[in-house]
Amino acid sequence: KNRSTHNSSVLVRFIKMGNTICIDKEPKKISEPDGKAYMWPVPADHAKVVVCGNSASLPCRALFMTIKHFNLPVDMCGIDMAKDLNSPEHLEVNPIHSVPVALVYDKSKPDALPVSISGSEPIIYFLKDTFGDLIPDSFISSDPLKKAQMMQKYFFINSVVYRSTMYQYVYPLMGLMSECQYDLCKRDFSLDIVEGWAKAGTPYFEGTEPSWADFFWYSLWLGNNWAAIDDIKVPWKHMDVIDKYPASKAIIEKVALLDGPKHVYGTALGEGDASAEMVNSTGFFGMLTKTMPGNARKFAFETAVHPNMVAYIEDAKKMIDMPLTLE
Repeated sequence: KNRSTHNSSVLVRFIKMGNTICIDKEPKKISEPDGKAYMWPVPADHAKVVVCGNSASLPCRALFMTIKHFNLPVDMCGIDMAKDLNSPEHLEVNPIHSVPVALVYDKSKPDALPVSISGSEPIIYFLKDTFGDLIPDSFISSDPLKKAQMMQKYFFINSVVYRSTMYQYVYPLMGLMSECQYDLCKRDFSLDIVEGWAKAGTPYFEGTEPSWADFFWYSLWLGNNWAAIDDIKVPWKHMDVIDKYPASKAIIEKVALLDGPKHVYGTALGEGDASAEMVNSTGFFGMLTKTMPGNARKFAFETAVHPNMVAYIEDAKKMIDMPLTLE
């Protein structure tokens, strides 16, 4: 066997071993009604809320811990990454095909698809708001300041620490991509997801009024436009592709007209601060290089392989994980 095939088989065995150890093969009752644990697919006698994931995954694991610790009336459904994640049945209810995902069923409409909530952040908020009588205030405080102080720790661990440790020194050992390539392959996919959300909203993501997500989307657009000026030559610019995503573009244009975002875009807070307008018009004060630096990792920009599938695609690592250059 070549190395890629060997790594794939090892990872498949690891995941299956983890499923066997971490998730019971037979539905297991927990103290609250309807709380069970099983592997995909979701059975007919499921709870109203089903959290799907794999116990080998950091965010899935944290949610499963929460469900068990507080005995929530929530089912835990194990996803076999090798066969379930991208199955037609799973994609129908979880088109983002990422875990963890919470499936919320309306039992008055047994034939309807569940509402899908993807990501540990919205799921934990949903669980807290739905089962607040079972989750104490000490876990996620109702006090705004205490909640913010706790959540800043969570976000820092889940972003900076996670991406600078496990992403760099553990995932590559599994045959997964390291460094920015791990994120890069999701570029077009993620923009398609945002476009779908934009199309479903009128005229914002959540309906007639802007939400935090609309403001954050607009802010990302401004950030990507640090490199928008003509003399910066990079393989991809958001401004060059935005017309492919008309609904997403419409939200950007809509938010840009609002008084608050308009003020922030053009106004610095004071000396030492910089407005987005100033940053974007100067290419971050001329501090950006005109091309991608040579002494950095080469990227296969047109190779779009989802991170969760790398271990199952023959020679994927050779195709996407390019060596460092020294020129």
